[in-house]
Parts: sequence; C-alpha cells; structure tokens
Amino acid sequence: MTTVLDHATPPRYFFGSLLSASVVLAIFAYPPLGVAATGATGCLLLAVTQQVEDYIGPMTIVALIVLGSVTVLSVVLCVVLQRGESRFRRVVAVAEAAQLALLRPLPDRIGSLRMAGFYRAADDEALIGGDLYSVRPTPFGTRVIVGDVKGKGINATQTVATVISTFQEAALLHPTLPQVADRIDVALQLDRDNPPPEPVSDTPAEPTAARAEGLADELFTTAVLLEFSPDARTVRILDRGHQPLVVIRPRATSVVETEHSLPLGMADLLTEPPGTTTCLLEPGDILLAYSDGVTEARDSTGTFYPLPERLQRHCGDRTQPVSPSDVISFLQEDVTRWAHTLDDDVIAIAFQRVRHGDPQILTPTAS
Repeated sequence: MTTVLDHATPPRYFFGSLLSASVVLAIFAYPPLGVAATGATGCLLLAVTQQVEDYIGPMTIVALIVLGSVTVLSVVLCVVLQRGESRFRRVVAVAEAAQLALLRPLPDRIGSLRMAGFYRAADDEALIGGDLYSVRPTPFGTRVIVGDVKGKGINATQTVATVISTFQEAALLHPTLPQVADRIDVALQLDRDNPPPEPVSDTPAEPTAARAEGLADELFTTAVLLEFSPDARTVRILDRGHQPLVVIRPRATSVVETEHSLPLGMADLLTEPPGTTTCLLEPGDILLAYSDGVTEARDSTGTFYPLPERLQRHCGDRTQPVSPSDVISFLQEDVTRWAHTLDDDVIAIAFQRVRHGDPQILTPTAS
C-alpha cells in the first residue's frame, strides 16, 4: 500500500514511514520471528522501490532507520508479551488444578443415590468462591456437606480448603454427623488461633493482630451435613445455620424442617449439642441443598427469588417424576433469568433415591 501511495501521489509526498505501523500491528498477529520478517520485508520493499525509482534521499534513509528501530523494539516487545502470556497461562492452569482438587466434579450416582448440581462463583474469573460442597461414600453411608464460608477473597478460599479437607477425613472416621461437625469446628478454631502467614509481596502487610482479629470474625461457615443410608431411603440432616433444604415430591414442594444450630466454627458458643433430623425419601423424591446465592438473587424490582414456588411451578404438574439433572438445569437457567446479574456465589445440588431396577453404578472416587 505504501508503494501504491508513493506512485499515486506527487514526489513531495512520502509514505515510507507508514511501514512502521504494519510492524507494530504485526505484534498482535505474529510471533517474534514473524514480526522481524515483517520489518525486514518492509525495509527491503522500501529500499528496492527507491532504487527502482533511482532515488534514495534523506527521507528514505530516515524511513529505513525508523523502520529498523521500530522492528527491533517490536520484536523485543513481542518476546516480552509472549513470555507474559505463557506465564499467565501456567498460573491459570495451576489455579484451576488447585481449585478442582478442592471442588471435584460431582458423580452422577453413588450406590442408590443419584445426584446433579451446579456451582457458580461470584467472580467470573474464578472457579471457587465462598461456597463449598463435598460428597463422600463412607462406611456409614454417603455423606455430604454443602456450605457457605463467611468472607470473600483469599481468606474465604483458605477456609473452604480447611472445611472440605477436614470433612473428607472426618466423614470416614466418625460414626455420627455431630462428631464430624465437631472435628470441623476444631479445625476452624485452629485456623483462627494460628492464622496462616502473609504471602510475600511488595505491598505493606496488614498488622498481625488486626489480621488475626479479622480472621476471628470471618472464620465460620454455615453448612448442612447429610448422611444417606445405603439404600438412600433415609437421610440424616445436621443443620449448622444453613439454608433450609427443599424436598420435591409429586405435586408437592416443601421446606424440610430441621433443628437449627450455630454455624461451624462457633461451637464455643453452643449451649447444647446440635441435634440431627431424619427425613424419609421415597423413589422419585428429590432433596435440594443450596446456598443463599439462590434465594437472595433479586429481579429488577428487588424481589428475592422464590425457590419453593418456582420449583413447584416447574415440577408440580408433571405426571412423570423429574430427575436431579432436570431440576438443576431448570434452576440454573431460571435463577439467571430472574436476577440477570449474580453478585454472590451460587451452589445447588439435587439428590434422588434410585428407583428399584435402575442399573447400579458405583463411583467410589467421588470427592
């Protein structure tokens, strides 16, 4: 194009310097060698054009010097950008691996229990927020925790890691849900009394005493712990300040009444041991556990999402029982339509007792 402009305009107009723009634009399309080739081609084209015209004047020499300098700087910049992008990709890969190690994908089925769920962090760039879940087959039945950590950011992620790792171990060792919850209480207390060290950075660190006080305020988790019997007909529920469960039955959707207690991490304030509630599930019943990100989603008028009513409208008139995946798919789409923007983490997991005669699928590697 520069050559065409030079030929199409009077001699006093010189467009050779525009070749520098093509080198700069090449940074966004080519690797360093490609950028260097673009600059070299431009220099060669400019020199050949002026040689053919039998004219190499000061403007041509200046343009060649500018084009060569821009090419060198562009190649250096392209190398720096590529190294930064490569480092960013590695950091993202490590972060995703670490997050997926905590919140492992849900299995479709464990023994006689079918399940489905979805998780959405408030931060679109993150896989994990302040909500958590874990499903664990144990000698005492399939155990589940669904919770919501107080706080956000790195402190919330650290607490999520503490709760999930402690639950996964305690669920295999302790015969009752209150004992599992006690073990998580102890782990949170240890984190509160011994806060993790500050990461190394150039920014001034918050004073240790102030940070410890902040952690003491944030280190608690609302959670519900579930224990399904081997045939999934009976589920024991330990409610530690979490959102009430919802059970979906043919032509009826209702809230499960449980014994409420203080959140995990606040055991020192309990006046009596928390009790469990037993719920019976018939084939086709669906038990839904979720976080407040669902019920606190608001529409344009500020109205909260009416979970039981929306589920009743979706499932109540069906002649055939719905599946957990159907409930989760509906809920995921319906909450998004209702709220448009979600400012909090959202989690929902549906459980269903498998009907007699369904094929048995065991997934002992569930999280």
